[in-house]
Amino acid sequence: MSTQRLPVTVIGGYLGAGKTTLVNHALRSSDERIAVIVNDFGEISIDEDLIAAAEGDKLTLANGCICCTLADGFAAALNTIRSAEVLPERLLIEASGVADPAQIAAYGHTPGLRLDAVVVLADAEQVRRQANDRWVADTVRMQLAAADLLVVNKIDLLGDIAAADALCDWLTGIASTAAIVRASRAAVPVEVLFGPQPEGDAVNTLDRSAPDPSAARSLPAAEDLFESQTVVLDAPVPMPVIEALLADLPENVARLKGLVQAAPPAAAGDACGTEAADTTAYLIEAVGARASITPLAPGSDESPRQWAVSVIAYKGSLPSDWLSERLVRRG
Repeated sequence: MSTQRLPVTVIGGYLGAGKTTLVNHALRSSDERIAVIVNDFGEISIDEDLIAAAEGDKLTLANGCICCTLADGFAAALNTIRSAEVLPERLLIEASGVADPAQIAAYGHTPGLRLDAVVVLADAEQVRRQANDRWVADTVRMQLAAADLLVVNKIDLLGDIAAADALCDWLTGIASTAAIVRASRAAVPVEVLFGPQPEGDAVNTLDRSAPDPSAARSLPAAEDLFESQTVVLDAPVPMPVIEALLADLPENVARLKGLVQAAPPAAAGDACGTEAADTTAYLIEAVGARASITPLAPGSDESPRQWAVSVIAYKGSLPSDWLSERLVRRG
């Protein structure tokens, strides 16, 4: 069994925001084996062609993922997941349309789990009205404020970029610590949803060709909005450098993830720092205002083929050498 804690992503948002569509998109798009916990199978549609077998409160999906309900409580669902023949690599918990995602996120702090992010969806056409409705405003605003990653879904229904910009500016006032992503049909790149995989030395791996200027008023697809930078590390990085990187991320950064060897600050008179033997392996992650530095157990399943850090940001918002300047060519 893996010695690492299972990353937990909570999916929240008001009724009709697109949570079901996002879960299906994640299951189809991710290379990870995902376990999904939902309140009731009747409330979520796992695309029929993904289902390989159904047994009681568990669906086994053809891509190696599984889906469980909370019919018998979270502990029972988690035990079902842990008893799977092949253990999952990520847990998705889909909150009901009126639930507080922050309360659901508390599950991510139970033994064997670690909270990765709270992802909240908002219906671009309806969210303003809902957030000012006398009956549901408190619920909707509570959900939005809980987001680490806020997906403004159905953005195409607004018609033009000016309307989308105005909506996202307004949402920033409610979800001030969240990274905001625009999407149609909940088609959020999995690298943004779950974080980049910092492997290889590719730079701008999400980059697409520049949009046609004649289409400047149209709304681009989510996958056309981002670019990524990856830095492969051939030496340990001092912990203060990592802490400074996570503490000072520009607001246009949607995700950061890395596997690093971190060295403690150099001793007085030791200009070269510590030897590799004095280092510890860490998983570093950031989404919205949430950042974490998690030590990896020796010989863990997450030990990488190489040490690297990747960042995903809105296209053109970071200099091409932004990440390397902070990790490699640091002063």
